[in-house]
Amino acid sequence: METSAGESSPSLAAGGADDLDVWSNSDADSSYGDLASETASLTSSIMAGHYENGRRYHAYQASGEYILPDDEQEQDRLDIKYASIQLVFRDKVTFAPVHHPQQILDIGTGTGIWAIDAAEHFPSATITATDLSPIQPTWVPPNVKFEIDDAEADWTWPLAHFDLVHMRTMTGCIRDWDKLFAQAYDHTKPGGYIELQEMDYMAVIQPTSRNPGTSLHTWCVEQGKAALKVGVNLRTSVDFLKASLLKAGFVDVVVDEFKLPIGPWPKQKRVRDAGLLQLSAMLEGIEGLSLRLLKFYDGWTLQELHVLLAKVRSELKDPGCHAYWPLFVVVGRKPLS
Repeated sequence: METSAGESSPSLAAGGADDLDVWSNSDADSSYGDLASETASLTSSIMAGHYENGRRYHAYQASGEYILPDDEQEQDRLDIKYASIQLVFRDKVTFAPVHHPQQILDIGTGTGIWAIDAAEHFPSATITATDLSPIQPTWVPPNVKFEIDDAEADWTWPLAHFDLVHMRTMTGCIRDWDKLFAQAYDHTKPGGYIELQEMDYMAVIQPTSRNPGTSLHTWCVEQGKAALKVGVNLRTSVDFLKASLLKAGFVDVVVDEFKLPIGPWPKQKRVRDAGLLQLSAMLEGIEGLSLRLLKFYDGWTLQELHVLLAKVRSELKDPGCHAYWPLFVVVGRKPLS
């Protein structure tokens, strides 16, 4: 893992590094087969989902409700977010130093885009990818299988089975991190890895003195307060995740920190492109991010919500708004004995 940290561009590192440089320009046939037949059986009700405020949500009820929709608009946001993160990560599929893995588990796969990339990167591995929503494609690499499952329920896979357990942007989805990491530890092979790619959903504006009083800051705070009422936390940190992995028994825990810009303001083109994608994801997806939390759980009216979201969109489109999400990768290894 030390080598992966070295590969990260210094201008991207968040921990103790300088702020991202601002761009001065104002312009802004395949071998795929059918989905494996052993994929988890789905009932028609799960496939249909249910609707609130014109948006579709999953209908798989287990440990609790998921706070985001799963319709096509949300799927587009997830894929755009993935593309923006991959630009920041320089197209790295995994930071964990896994070699010739045979079994990989992807928790919270969403549209399955990372699982498909991993299947192509590790053709000898079987990628098991799970999610609450059946929104994954049906034509995938032959070494990918999707299952509808709740990561917070009891795991049914064999113990010491996976070479790598991967999860990305699960902050705001997990109610019991300790149980999740304990199960991941039990089902990881000795010498295998867990990799977390996470974001802290408190956006930062450079310089940080600008944060108080902005509509973006207000939105993040109100989202966080509402999420706590559902039993999830939109805030996370490298210290919390590292300590949680160590508590579960993982060792050699290593952290890489990045900044994911919101908007095409960074100077470096690759990161600027990431910011442009992330801005698109926010402008199109912010309503879906907010509807269930602020309206259903926190009592906001649609009018109040739309007023706030309009202000946030306006701020984000301002070239002078140099906002970003704290983004980090945490990797731990299960001891050989």
